[in-house]
Amino acid sequence: MANRSYLYSLSNRPASYADRPETISGLSEWPYDVPFMYRLLMSGDPQLCASLISDGLEGDTPEEKIRLHAIGSGFDAGFARVQRFIAIVRHLVTLPPLPAPPPVPKAPTLAERLKRFVSPQAEAAPVAAVAQPVATAQLLAGLDETMAFLEAHRDACLLLETVELDCMSEETEEGLRGCVEEEIARCIAAGAALDALPDDIAQAARRLQAALLEEQDAPLDAFFGLRLDDDCDSTRSGATEDPLGLQWSDVLYFELFDRAAFEEAQRG
Repeated sequence: MANRSYLYSLSNRPASYADRPETISGLSEWPYDVPFMYRLLMSGDPQLCASLISDGLEGDTPEEKIRLHAIGSGFDAGFARVQRFIAIVRHLVTLPPLPAPPPVPKAPTLAERLKRFVSPQAEAAPVAAVAQPVATAQLLAGLDETMAFLEAHRDACLLLETVELDCMSEETEEGLRGCVEEEIARCIAAGAALDALPDDIAQAARRLQAALLEEQDAPLDAFFGLRLDDDCDSTRSGATEDPLGLQWSDVLYFELFDRAAFEEAQRG
């Protein structure tokens, strides 16, 4: 099974593994990555909180459990950013595509220099790349689904669980906590990037379009590498390495207990 990140909506920010919410719903899961849309949704007030997936690692003893962390955030502020981002993207896809930045010229090899010396000839001027139209029908449908799904599963808080990803590189409590803190910084950066776009939606769309193709200074660098077309989540094909994250479902591998179900399970 692939290691995944998991996203939930719930009624509180858990202070401990046993601090179960009154209500909880799965939102999405993603293999080997945390998509941009997760981070934007979590950007309202991301803080360390207790993991609800596990009360320690496999092999821990009851006396010596590694404390696992997740990220908790309020729902409303992040959802407002998602709504604005989607509105900007809808305008962006109506704009003519920008040409790709010209490739950085490479220094000629020794063989190439010798060839030019022996057979000098005029070099052709570089030709600007012609931007091709991109398909966006699936992207737009995914944005519609995103809005409808999140509205239907709205709650007071959000929970982002990354423990499976973190355990791929760390095994100590300090190391695992550090991974979560780094992810919190990425969530904050996603929100800051959106807030840095102009208030005018047309201007914001043009700034976003440019930031997708050429890396900008912070905070707009958070957009670099995203695709806003039908390949926005095509990581398996290699079309992108940075998924947008438009796949939603309330049925996740980890179906977390709410308070009533947790207490019933504890009673046995």
